[in-house]
Amino acid sequence: MKRSLVLMLAIGSLILIVSLGANAYQHSQIKQSQQRISRLQQDKHKINDQLKTSKQQNQLMSTQIDSYKTYQNNKDKSPAELSFNTVVTKFFDVMNNFKPKTYGQRKDAVKGLISDKLYQQYFPQKGTYGDSNSVSAKLDQLNLYTQSKQGKNMKGLAVVSYESKSGDNDWQKNTVLYQVTFDTTTNRITAVQNLGSSFKASDIN
Repeated sequence: MKRSLVLMLAIGSLILIVSLGANAYQHSQIKQSQQRISRLQQDKHKINDQLKTSKQQNQLMSTQIDSYKTYQNNKDKSPAELSFNTVVTKFFDVMNNFKPKTYGQRKDAVKGLISDKLYQQYFPQKGTYGDSNSVSAKLDQLNLYTQSKQGKNMKGLAVVSYESKSGDNDWQKNTVLYQVTFDTTTNRITAVQNLGSSFKASDIN
């Protein structure tokens, strides 16, 4: 009886020791896993901070490059040429970037950019202007070339590369050449003449 009791106590003690050992090992593993997770989270934060800093540096560099390009492109141009480029760029940007829902908004956006006469040509009071017939468009590239200044008027060429689509159809690319007349006293466009689209943008550059 005593021997049996001793044996049972020994087995119980062994089971307890094994159980405690297993619990200690499991606790150790959990702690190590938590430490690894903590290190990974710290590394993630460091990487995110580095990426954020790198992104900010790239944005700053890009801004500086753009400013330098703008300066280089404009340093030899007269105030009239700069106004021509600014107004004409905004005009073609508005006229060639739209969706069916925003098509009618072009009317207000270009009102201060073009003469009253030209405004009436683009947006006559009569008619149902404001419906694009499900057409969308986006401007891809715009190149401007100043030709001449005669008195208060300045003429230039605008090479407009854009894409358009109707409904869910595929985008179609097109390039159109325009002659633009600009009034340097009012800083408004007075005439826009379509010279055709039977060429590529690379033919002008």
